[in-house]
Amino acid sequence: SYRFTEMMSAGTIPVVYANNWLPPFASPVDPDRILNWTKCAVFIREYKLLETGLVLNEIPDDVRCEMQQCSLAFWNEFGSSREGWLRGILRWVNSDPGISKNIEAVREIT
Repeated sequence: SYRFTEMMSAGTIPVVYANNWLPPFASPVDPDRILNWTKCAVFIREYKLLETGLVLNEIPDDVRCEMQQCSLAFWNEFGSSREGWLRGILRWVNSDPGISKNIEAVREIT
């Protein structure tokens, strides 16, 4: 989402209200394949919306600082350009063992 990466470009910590949303380069099987998103963003189940203040206040200052750095690092590495998005997609694809097996099988055939 544009707004999600826009927040990260400012070094802020995105707060995501969603039950089943997957962040960029995540998959249901391996949500942290490229990036451990819990180190960059706060995910709050939709039904816990009213607990947002409590959740955010429980994050220690040093962890908050690390999350801001992680968020900005994602922006710098992947989110700031088309090349970055492509780099992330290729890294995501190349780290999938199932896809790697299929690529090797095709190479053996050709």
